[in-house]
Amino acid sequence: MKELLESYWQEMLDPKDPLVQWRQKGWDCFGRIGLPKAKQEAFQYLPLQKLAFPKLASKKTVSLQEIEPHLLPECRSSRIVFVDGYLDEALSSVPSPLVCLPLDSAMRSYGLFLQNRISSALKGEKDPFAALNIAFQGRGAFLYAPPNAGLENPLQILHFFTGIESCSPRIQTYLGKNAKLEIVQTTFHRAQTFCNAACDIALDENAQLFWSDLSELPAAAQHFQSVRATLKRNSRLKTLMLTRGSVMARASFQVQLAEENAEALLLGLSRLRGENQAHVHALVEHQAPFTRSRQHFKGILRDKSRSSFEGKIYVRPEALKTEAYQLNNNLVLSDEAQANAKPNLEIFADDVKASHGATLSQLDEEELFYLQSRGLPLLQAKRWLVAGFSREILDQIAIPSLRDKYFREE
Repeated sequence: MKELLESYWQEMLDPKDPLVQWRQKGWDCFGRIGLPKAKQEAFQYLPLQKLAFPKLASKKTVSLQEIEPHLLPECRSSRIVFVDGYLDEALSSVPSPLVCLPLDSAMRSYGLFLQNRISSALKGEKDPFAALNIAFQGRGAFLYAPPNAGLENPLQILHFFTGIESCSPRIQTYLGKNAKLEIVQTTFHRAQTFCNAACDIALDENAQLFWSDLSELPAAAQHFQSVRATLKRNSRLKTLMLTRGSVMARASFQVQLAEENAEALLLGLSRLRGENQAHVHALVEHQAPFTRSRQHFKGILRDKSRSSFEGKIYVRPEALKTEAYQLNNNLVLSDEAQANAKPNLEIFADDVKASHGATLSQLDEEELFYLQSRGLPLLQAKRWLVAGFSREILDQIAIPSLRDKYFREE
């Protein structure tokens, strides 16, 4: 497998590419980490025997008419479009005062900031897929919200995949002081794509970002996503991930609360059927006093589906007065479904409030009996209980068209 990736790597090298140094550093980082192994805790529940890397996608052109059915009504004039991992500026429509540039162009104006972000990210990176994204990215995007910037409507990031090639979309996001932004990421697949996406987030003082991923994946897709974030003083990050999984779907979150009063809220809901899988790896690192975090991921598993959650809260010695909570709840509706959970706490500071936990349950027979005794058919009673389990996460969807869609489906 590594030899195949190296052959891809050699084919794409271009000395004239402004990002060639980044690609080289990403490839070197991957060389140090190596391919994931089944014995590694972060990957032990993935069906790694099914892992396959198709050939790399080339840049393709699609029309506005092709993407229009996949644009949210609230975001038709506020969107960034990737086609097979390549930023398509012609299809994108980024409202003022936001700035969105291809990464190669952004190097001219924001080169020092971007170089520092990439170097810092790779220095402590332990995820091979995050490193491979930097090495194999198609044409990434740099999104900048100037100080005090804000939008009336959310910004949609649409990933449009045309074939079965390997795609590596990347977006570097930076919010200046007091900026506020909501981003919703969606996908459309014509085929069973291999996607290795990455989003790197930097929040300046008092910035606020609500980032959500509501991607629908083909059952045979292999989908990996890395989210890396650094938060400065008084900034706030909220993430929401909703998924139905696929043959192999994994999300990796790493959040650094670097300065006082930074706050992170990570939420997720997996609704799995058939043999679909969804896996989450989350690390929140408290590096400064008075920082706060909460992780809450839920899973609903039917048929032969599989899920795993491995989360960690890491509190450094200087991070006094930290508040950190982590919870993973799973509702297993089949004898053949399987949910795995491993919450972790590592605390090296005093005067900290922290907790972690995981639950595994089925539908409560007494609650079902109560609803039936009030005249509900059994099937409807089960739907109500499942909907109640989901609602705490689904209530976080702020976009009306998506709220209607997800509340109708179960």
